[in-house]
Amino acid sequence: MSIFLIVMAGCSNTNTYSVKLSTPKTFTPGKTMAIQFKVVDKQGKPVNGANVTADLNMKNMDHGTLPIHAEEIGDGKYIGSVNLPMQGDWVATISVVHNGEKMEVEKQFTIEVKTAENAHKVTSQLALPDFKLLDENGNTVTKQNLLGKKVVMTFTYLNCIDPNACPILLGNFSSLQQDIKTNAINPHQLLLVSVSLDPENDTPEAMKLHAEKMNFDRSYLKMLTGNMGEIQKLTNTLGVHFEKKDTEVLHDNKTFIFNENGKLTHEFTGSFIDRGEMLQVVTSE
Repeated sequence: MSIFLIVMAGCSNTNTYSVKLSTPKTFTPGKTMAIQFKVVDKQGKPVNGANVTADLNMKNMDHGTLPIHAEEIGDGKYIGSVNLPMQGDWVATISVVHNGEKMEVEKQFTIEVKTAENAHKVTSQLALPDFKLLDENGNTVTKQNLLGKKVVMTFTYLNCIDPNACPILLGNFSSLQQDIKTNAINPHQLLLVSVSLDPENDTPEAMKLHAEKMNFDRSYLKMLTGNMGEIQKLTNTLGVHFEKKDTEVLHDNKTFIFNENGKLTHEFTGSFIDRGEMLQVVTSE
């Protein structure tokens, strides 16, 4: 997804809240796509219970207005859906109504028709940093242990209470393993890696038990934990924001694909990932 910072639109608005818009980079004509809005207050706290709507218009073109009514999913996040008629530059006029106050913000995004070449592909020149963590068996894992294979990496924690976050991210791994088996694909050059964002509680033993409960094939899956500083080497490099509040960890839902040389090639933003797209990216040369 592409994320754009907002500017206030209209002199009658207040800056009581701020909104972050997340959209896919690509879309399939004729298919509905999801758009996410996150609303926070001046202190950066999630705003729940708001009424969030948006009107989409093409920038500098008149193709009519596409209205969106977003449904709340928790943690200040609201999801709406839309069927775009064409690619290009779009303007979203977003309305937030909460506690009797109304504000509007305007932001822009650019989106392309999805092709095999551009779906989730990144243009940034990022690579795995050096790190030293432990897997679910207590064995040391470094960057060198991941080179030579295609790596699918996400960030989760075991005590996650958000049903739309970690359970779905790890469920994507489970689905991918099922699809690999169903399609008789040899996984010997593939490694699935989940990195803990709560290493204080996510011990190797606890992560191993969780992997067993999920019936993962651990011959090509690792659940990593360890020193927070080592974990932050990965999150800082990849731009994964997370923040621990009491027992909960608020974090970005992202999944990254690295090639055999440790170079980032694709990024999936959001926890819900199309199974077919994931399989295609993972198994492509």
